[in-house]
Amino acid sequence: MKTKQLVQAALFVGLIAIAAQIKIPLGPVPFTLQLPMVILCGLLLGTKTGVVSLIIYTLIGLLGVPVFAGAAGLGAFVSPTFGFILGYIPAVLIFGLAKEKSFITMFMWTLLGMAVVFLFGTSYFAFVMGVVLNTPMAFLEILFVTVIPFLIKDIALAIVTVALARTLENRGLRLA
Repeated sequence: MKTKQLVQAALFVGLIAIAAQIKIPLGPVPFTLQLPMVILCGLLLGTKTGVVSLIIYTLIGLLGVPVFAGAAGLGAFVSPTFGFILGYIPAVLIFGLAKEKSFITMFMWTLLGMAVVFLFGTSYFAFVMGVVLNTPMAFLEILFVTVIPFLIKDIALAIVTVALARTLENRGLRLA
């Protein structure tokens, strides 16, 4: 990996960390701007650099640097929302596949990546609540906590993020 790509990956680690701190608590899963920043990371950096960026982000958070919206350090493993962070890694790979495509294609890939984030996040949430915290919840109850309140907002932010990525690319920004 070239120095330029490492700097770009580090830039997005910082942007995602900042986006995680902009949060509105909505029950156990806060509203943050992490997902749009992860989408932008994949759309602008592509698959390889995007994945490196998210792996670095996750590792420094697990080392205790307060880059997550919730718990940092190894305690993040038992946080019900840690699955969303884990889901960002395969999702950014999917977002990266949409780099420099048409708006509709980028948006469709973005929806697929978001579904991966929700799948990881919801599954991990159910596991931690049921097994680790011994507070099992019904499937619909979990969906009403982890997905449904965020779905419309995340789709709207995905549209804005894809439009931003297209605009930046059309104006000559080439990161990958």
